[in-house]
Amino acid sequence: MMNRFKNTPLLPWLARVGALLALTGATEGQILEDLKLLAPDGTSGDEFGSSIATANGVVATGAPTAAGLAAAAGAVYLFDAHSGAQQAKLVASDGASSDRFGFSLSVSGNVLVVGAPGDDDLGAGSGSAYLFDAITGAQLVKLLPNDGSPGDEFGFDVAIDGGVVAVGAKRDDDNGQDSGSLYLFDASTGIQLRKLLPNDGATNDNFGEAVDLDGDLVVVGAHGDADNGPLSGSAYLFDVPTGLQLAKLLPLDGGTNDFFGSAVALKDGVVAVGAWADSVVFDHSGSAYLFDASSAQQQAKLVPSDAYDRDNFGFSLDLNGGVLVVGAKGNDDNGFQSGSAYLFDASDGAELTKILASDGAALDKFGHSVAIGAGIVAVGAPRDDDNGAESGSAYVLDTGDEVGTRLCFGDGSGLTCPCGNIGGEGRGCANSAGPGALLFATGSASIATDDLALLAQHSAPSTPGQFFQGAVPVSAGQGAIFGDGLRCAAGQVQRLQLVFASGQGEASSSTSVVAAGGPLPGQTRYYQWWYRDLGGPCGSGFNLSNAVRISWTP
Repeated sequence: MMNRFKNTPLLPWLARVGALLALTGATEGQILEDLKLLAPDGTSGDEFGSSIATANGVVATGAPTAAGLAAAAGAVYLFDAHSGAQQAKLVASDGASSDRFGFSLSVSGNVLVVGAPGDDDLGAGSGSAYLFDAITGAQLVKLLPNDGSPGDEFGFDVAIDGGVVAVGAKRDDDNGQDSGSLYLFDASTGIQLRKLLPNDGATNDNFGEAVDLDGDLVVVGAHGDADNGPLSGSAYLFDVPTGLQLAKLLPLDGGTNDFFGSAVALKDGVVAVGAWADSVVFDHSGSAYLFDASSAQQQAKLVPSDAYDRDNFGFSLDLNGGVLVVGAKGNDDNGFQSGSAYLFDASDGAELTKILASDGAALDKFGHSVAIGAGIVAVGAPRDDDNGAESGSAYVLDTGDEVGTRLCFGDGSGLTCPCGNIGGEGRGCANSAGPGALLFATGSASIATDDLALLAQHSAPSTPGQFFQGAVPVSAGQGAIFGDGLRCAAGQVQRLQLVFASGQGEASSSTSVVAAGGPLPGQTRYYQWWYRDLGGPCGSGFNLSNAVRISWTP
């Protein structure tokens, strides 16, 4: 598996850690946040930071017990991931008391899915989920299961990728009381596609309490499964297009009360599963496991180097670009249950660093939620008291390396790709190499500094491509069908550089983007990667990545 964090300049974690240690004075092996996020209208008991998600330069943070439209109706806040500026506050158009809107979150491209497990549309606590435009904050559709019932808690966890939404209902009773289920929906129409149940589901399994999607795979956690003893837990892999169960994941050393499966993540062929109650060190210190998604074989068991009693390591986790972030909400470094988070190399399980809040305090539960995206790690602390007791907060670690805003995706969040070749999250349309080409920019948008570089990944291997620049976006950033992909940049189009992608499908610009494109201070330009793909799914012979919008400065 290609580790983007180690093999490209996008996120040079080791250098970043060293710099932050020098700047912040954190102890060796630890780093502190760049930004702290608070709800401008936050009040006591909101538990802002209970859920968190990040993609495309946006951090979404849930406050499920915020008043919203009624007591504990819930709210979600959107922030710029780099500046911390609030972009929007979201509430459900039909929000009601105890809906807990914002209990779970997931974002892909420009679409945000929000879980509200306390919604009562199909009976008390039946639950619901909502889709929003993550850029405008507009509500798009409300999701309800075809067979929802009271107490199902549909929306307990959610995931979105490739135009598909997964929603867990951990207290559904199809296989016995609280056995649980998972539903798949079309993100564009809100139509239910299918309902998933495990082959061996049983009472109290809580299947559907944790879920993640990546391409044609979905992983579902069931911490109440008893294969290795009561509450030992398990996780399942399913094929999204067919709904077939592919594998059941169990740890090699699973035991009673581990709660394995209470958190899951899936990305680029790697599955991560949390077991926060695993008693590796004394009681409930916690652990996490890595599995190969193809073989379903365990690759590593992760335990932090400073594991301690009741740290709850593995309570939350997320995976992106070869790096795994794991929350340990019970860690005591800044006081009793102040909390922490850790970064691991997902390719070999090596611990990279530990993240702490600069102002962490007892009972903050920093690490209750975590998220990782391109250049961003976000951590929720729902019991922080800055806006009153248990008002909550969130923290952002920004590597500062990715610049611009990615847009025009072939992942189903915008215009539909030709011949149904939907790509992966934040990428162009699917190609012969897999879920589509990813374009991003590093360096800075300063013309005087002139250090901006364009990098493409997951392109067709060993084939030529072209970085190009346009003055305007196509169809307001939605793009137009062109070959096997979507053309996103137009108006005064300029070719910047012809590059042959490597055998791994990677390419980067090596000449001055400023000199080749001639942007001026104050101008906004749009960049894209066009590449040959003779074996592509639609047969046109070429495809394109997503686009990147750069606003140039002096």
